[in-house]
Amino acid sequence: MSKRILNRRTFALPGVLVALGATALAVACGGDDGPATDTSATDNNATDIGGGLDSDGSDGSTGNEEFDTSEGGKVDLSSDQITAIEQAACTGWAAEGENLPATLELVVDVSFSMTEPAPGTQQSKWEVTHDALREAVDDLPASVALGVLYYPNQDVDLSPEPQPINACVNVSEMVPIEQLGEADSNQRNSVQRSLDDAQTAGYTPTHDAYSYALTEGLLPYTGSGNQKFMLLITDGAPTMSEGCVSGGTQQGDVMDMPTQPIIDEIKAAREQGIRTFLIGSPGSEESAEETGGDMRPWLSRAAVEGGTAADGCNVDGPNFCHMDMTQEPDFGEALRAGLAAIAGQVVDSCTFAVPDPPSDQDVIDPTLTNLVVTWGSGSASLYLPDNVGACDTGWTFNADGQVELCPATCDEVKLDAGATVQLTFGCGTEVIDVVTK
Repeated sequence: MSKRILNRRTFALPGVLVALGATALAVACGGDDGPATDTSATDNNATDIGGGLDSDGSDGSTGNEEFDTSEGGKVDLSSDQITAIEQAACTGWAAEGENLPATLELVVDVSFSMTEPAPGTQQSKWEVTHDALREAVDDLPASVALGVLYYPNQDVDLSPEPQPINACVNVSEMVPIEQLGEADSNQRNSVQRSLDDAQTAGYTPTHDAYSYALTEGLLPYTGSGNQKFMLLITDGAPTMSEGCVSGGTQQGDVMDMPTQPIIDEIKAAREQGIRTFLIGSPGSEESAEETGGDMRPWLSRAAVEGGTAADGCNVDGPNFCHMDMTQEPDFGEALRAGLAAIAGQVVDSCTFAVPDPPSDQDVIDPTLTNLVVTWGSGSASLYLPDNVGACDTGWTFNADGQVELCPATCDEVKLDAGATVQLTFGCGTEVIDVVTK
């Protein structure tokens, strides 16, 4: 059943009066007898305030100023005030909301050079990458759909002529894209097993790997999530071109292969709405040939075409447009930070889908909506809707009818890894309790 969201310019939260220090706020609550009425916040003698508070507030306050809830704002809450808001939900129905789903395909270089030592650690580059990816996947929310392809992940058949892709990429070991789900889900376990089982081997068929993951993995995926991303992690120049074509026919014949066709494919993916992130691990600056020069600019150009270039970057460096980790003193630390930054762009932690109302309702009333952030410290803050002018502090309903945090509030929430967001939606005379992260 489709839902409708009432389009109202001004947000007046009718119902229960909750004293907040020197200021009073009307909190959404509806009952079986119809919509709650708006009790004036300037009335110091209000008696029907609900939530177990006295008529002047649980903290003894007699506030006389009502928040202009159409212009946003933030109010720090006491535990009693949180309880009052929770109790103000009355006989409403509950549903869990989630971050907007997104889809991410990983394309991971496991060529033989990944066995080399990683700067700043006692591990190989692959061991560092394995551990960092494992942690990153653990931290992704259940709503994200994820798939992985490692390359070559097998011994490669060398040929100067085109070959089937399975001659240079172990496509049979690709992890198909599925929603991650909660901890210990089948998909999370499949991804973790694939990390443990990946085999480092010679040569770098980057184009074939990216193209296969895109056309056979990401593009056909039709699950939830209209935002799609690729992440290519590599530590060296491509040494095979599309069609599993090598520059030589004998082991030890290693040549740089053209990179522009890969950039063109990444550009074509962007034109289909897919953004591509690129991480250049230590070694990605090196040519396979002694006189090949610095290879990082091709990754930088690919990031530009993939729609993920860093602000103020230069394709020729030194501030490259991709995530260049070749100069980092500690590869492990840098890779974890880079993966976290990518997750921050893939996972929209500041926009929340409005849950469908129960079968006997067809309207979600935006005037009966509250948003409470519980911080990692245990304290909590109530954010007010901001639908007048530019959205700064608070939240609003966006053009798609989703709850979206204003930029300043979004930044504040992102900085606290332990923060959780509780959304209470009023649906007619009912209230929805939604807890999400």
